[in-house]
Amino acid sequence: MNKLKLTSIVTLALGIQLLVSISLSSAAVKFYYQDTILPGISVQGIELGGLNYPEAVEKLTQALPWPDPESLLLLVDPDGQPTNIRYGDIQYQADYGLTVKRALELSEQATSWKNLFHLLSTLRNGRDFPLIRSFDTTAFDKILQHLAARYHQTPRNAQLILNGDSVTIVQDIKGRSLDNAATIKQLMDSPVQEHRVNLQFTIMEPQIRAVDYQGINSRLAIFVTQFDSSNQARVHNILLASQLINNVILQPKELFSLNKALGPRSQQNGYLQAPVIINNKLVPDYGGGVCQVGTTLYNSVLLAGLTVVERVPHSLPVPYAPVGKDATLAGDLIDFKFLNNTKFPILINSQIQQGKVLVSIFGHREGATSRLIKIATERTVTKASREYIEQPTLSPGQMRVQHPGRDGYQLKTYEVTLENGKEVQRQLISNNVVEPKAEIIAVGPKVNTKGTVKK
Repeated sequence: MNKLKLTSIVTLALGIQLLVSISLSSAAVKFYYQDTILPGISVQGIELGGLNYPEAVEKLTQALPWPDPESLLLLVDPDGQPTNIRYGDIQYQADYGLTVKRALELSEQATSWKNLFHLLSTLRNGRDFPLIRSFDTTAFDKILQHLAARYHQTPRNAQLILNGDSVTIVQDIKGRSLDNAATIKQLMDSPVQEHRVNLQFTIMEPQIRAVDYQGINSRLAIFVTQFDSSNQARVHNILLASQLINNVILQPKELFSLNKALGPRSQQNGYLQAPVIINNKLVPDYGGGVCQVGTTLYNSVLLAGLTVVERVPHSLPVPYAPVGKDATLAGDLIDFKFLNNTKFPILINSQIQQGKVLVSIFGHREGATSRLIKIATERTVTKASREYIEQPTLSPGQMRVQHPGRDGYQLKTYEVTLENGKEVQRQLISNNVVEPKAEIIAVGPKVNTKGTVKK
């Protein structure tokens, strides 16, 4: 018999001996711990090794006593303020029997010769189980629903406060709402000795954060137009459009579309029918009036030095803007678009005040030319003269104003361009001259010194 063959026989014999030893050891362990829990197995730190079912249940009951129904469970909010509920309110209880059964099942699986490594791992490292408990999740959810209103906090956007042409940014505040499902899971997963549960919340981010305003430090431009408040439908559309573009922030190189911001002008989106210019005629249509908001925005964009990408004027002059300085919309076919060509974010601010649309552009003073166009007037008044005429039908000394007259004036209107607060251009856009009209006063006949009427 050669050495190689002898080595193979010895190796085989040793392998068989090892398997027999393992099987005998496993059988011995299984026999010794039959109907008992393996050493190293614990429940929430309470060692149960070597105990049978009733012994383990008794030990857990003594070591981990469950609070009675009148005991209080503290629900704690992020500020540390507690709300007390009774364990009995949610039928909260421990299941010692089921917990011990799980430990016995693990012991039986580990002592099988097929799970040798599992057995060795359990004996060497141990295994700790949570105490199985149950509660009425529906009852707990109802309690949380009652608490939800108390803890609900709506997110608050960062605010840009205007102080002259400078701005102050007010920090945003995150919102929160009680997360019932996460709080229920928190209670399920908490140790049995822990009688307080941290309420879980869903955090709601504000739409506008202070970081979104980073770099915005001044008002770059403002433009104002006036509208007739008597047409309520048109006023409604103007208010709606103004709200939709207010506080819109554009990042550098971002494109703004007025059509996208306003959405389809339809009854479903809250617009009313009001006059619009279609084919050189005024006809009623949904959204009439929004073009005035767009025109005001367009002029403010020009003053801020931003890049206009798309702009179409009306087919007829509009009363609220100089000729050639208006912008119209038409479905998805005609839009007003501009680009934030600065290195900083910009903010659109649109307000309605006493029959006026005010649209401001806020940005960084170094990122765009700060320009402001305003209307300045020069008024020269010519006082009206007074004329007396004698009226025979009047009694002597009697007087009657037949025409109140009016003063004449010359009114020059200028478009003044200011850059960084300094006037750089003044352009005459109108020169109205109104001639004076005399005041006419009728008087009765004069009386002479003898008391008779002069002829």
